[in-house]
Amino acid sequence: MQVTITENYLWFPIDMSGELVWVSVYDGDQKIQEMKIAPGKEQVDFYGAWKVEEYLGRELRIVCEKGEAYLEGVMLRQEANRPQNDYPYRPRLHYTPAYGWVNDPNGLVYVDGVYHMFHQYNPYSTEWQNMTWGHATSTDLMHWEEQDVAITPDEYGTMYSGCALVDEKNTAGYGKDAVLFFYTAAGGMNEWSKEAGNRFTQKLMWSEDGAKTFHKRREELVPWIVGENRDPKVFWHAESNAYVMIMYLEENDFLILRSTDLLHWEQTQKMTVPGMWECPLLIEVPVEGTEEKKWVFWSADGYYQIGRFDGYTFQTETGRKMAYFSRRAYAAQNFANVEDRMLLVPWVRLDNANGWYRSAMGIPQEICLKEGTDGLQLAFQMAKELERLRGGWEALPLKTPVSIAEEARELALFWPAGTTGTELLKIGETTIRVDFTHGELWVDTDRKHELDGELRGVFDPAKPFDLTVVIDQEILDILADGGRLCGTIETEENVLGKALVLQGEAAPEHANWCILK
Repeated sequence: MQVTITENYLWFPIDMSGELVWVSVYDGDQKIQEMKIAPGKEQVDFYGAWKVEEYLGRELRIVCEKGEAYLEGVMLRQEANRPQNDYPYRPRLHYTPAYGWVNDPNGLVYVDGVYHMFHQYNPYSTEWQNMTWGHATSTDLMHWEEQDVAITPDEYGTMYSGCALVDEKNTAGYGKDAVLFFYTAAGGMNEWSKEAGNRFTQKLMWSEDGAKTFHKRREELVPWIVGENRDPKVFWHAESNAYVMIMYLEENDFLILRSTDLLHWEQTQKMTVPGMWECPLLIEVPVEGTEEKKWVFWSADGYYQIGRFDGYTFQTETGRKMAYFSRRAYAAQNFANVEDRMLLVPWVRLDNANGWYRSAMGIPQEICLKEGTDGLQLAFQMAKELERLRGGWEALPLKTPVSIAEEARELALFWPAGTTGTELLKIGETTIRVDFTHGELWVDTDRKHELDGELRGVFDPAKPFDLTVVIDQEILDILADGGRLCGTIETEENVLGKALVLQGEAAPEHANWCILK
């Protein structure tokens, strides 16, 4: 198939019930793009867009592994803009792209007054495949605008997870304040890289204009070590005067490396931590009520350890702990270049794909360490920017159903120390049950993630207890017990069109709610 490019975007019709095939695009003899898609012919569920502005006026050749005849009847479109999707039940507060599959947040960074959120993305399906970096921006951390895809698969592999860093001193040589992106080139995950014989390596991309345009460094930073070694996270460690990279190796193994120039890296520690895997973070977290900070080693599921880090090795001081009581939030990453704030954003795993997108990004949250039922533990609160969305607090009636009225909401409830009995908060088809007699919080829903198990958190019933719930389409974010209990729940699709009711024998002392816009 020959196509002369006349518009900025090439739209590929997608039939989600169709057969997945490899499709490649050539400019002359040079391959410039490859994707695994189910091309739509008689049925088109949505269009996956690829930006082709740099090829305007050029004739591109599109080929399929099934042969030229397989693409007959596939009606490509050329358009000036990306396809839009005004799906009515899309989350209001949790970022989702117009179409496609979303997973891990990547390269979270604040640059020149703009928050940049990159993420793993498949523009051509609501299932995992074709890993690219999607891109969204915000000036307030709460309202996000989709941007063009930042990087796409190439001969080195598909684009797996990574991070960002602002190079204030021009250490890497790409310019003062260049934004550097460290990522995994997943060699062997596309046909292009298989043909080239490439394996998983860690690579660098940079931007000289505030994360608007991107350039890939051809040379690898960390060559293949073992398996699918991946997920580099880089930060400056002032005390030891070097940059540190933590990355995942395989099974329960992780690696710490150091560099003084951001280009050459030396291993300083290999860690084996049973029960923890992929997407690691090594972050310094404040301890509430003190001037102290502790290092936290974190992995994708939300498991973490607290310990000490000297710039070379991490020494644990605790066993493995769990940050969440549910498993919807995954692969959280912290923002770079936000001074001392520790802002985390997770991927929110959703099963529903009725709107031809699947999954979302979490609302940014800040973390600290607090004393809890298991010694020091992580505690979460919504980023302070959420306050600007509040439309004014109102009292929430007790034992009376009230309409959520198609608006995202925040609920804030409080019980004094020594409360007994059980209170139920029913939100649409989901019930949050707080059992003060046994010090347990439960969530009852028929939309459990396959990994959830018991949706249960424990707290000390002899102490005051607070509960915050943010209600968005498809998603409930639950924070309780001073943020020590944190969980995200998938709901029915139109939960904002339902009602809620607070009922039970343990009525809260304070119960308020507000609209979030």
